Amino acid sequence: MNTSKVTCFHDGECPICNLEINGMKKLDTAGNIQWVDITKDHDALAAAGITYQQAMARIHVIDTQQHMQTGVRGFLAVWKQLPYYRRLAAIVERVPLLIPVMEWGYRLFAYYRLPLTGKKRLPADNQG
Repeated sequence: MNTSKVTCFHDGECPICNLEINGMKKLDTAGNIQWVDITKDHDALAAAGITYQQAMARIHVIDTQQHMQTGVRGFLAVWKQLPYYRRLAAIVERVPLLIPVMEWGYRLFAYYRLPLTGKKRLPADNQG
């Protein structure tokens, strides 16, 4: 396994997101993941070339090869570093059409997560 750390940019003010992120942090006993709270570390976002609006719109992860992954592919990069989740990542990558279905579900969640937590959606920027 590559020893380069994975960097996960997450919204530390989202209670829904924090449930999942905090659970994964507990499993990251090897310290394979650098957890960056985008609400507190705007410099890290700038250094990665991500705007705050982009980071709030969907999860961004720099994988072990130092490539930017977003959405489900970002989660997979994180899951591969964690006990138990590694098996899930392997299954997701092998089952035909599972990634597109999960991406559809993730996009739906990402679109509604701010209103669900009482926040306003940010104006869109060049999210590509």
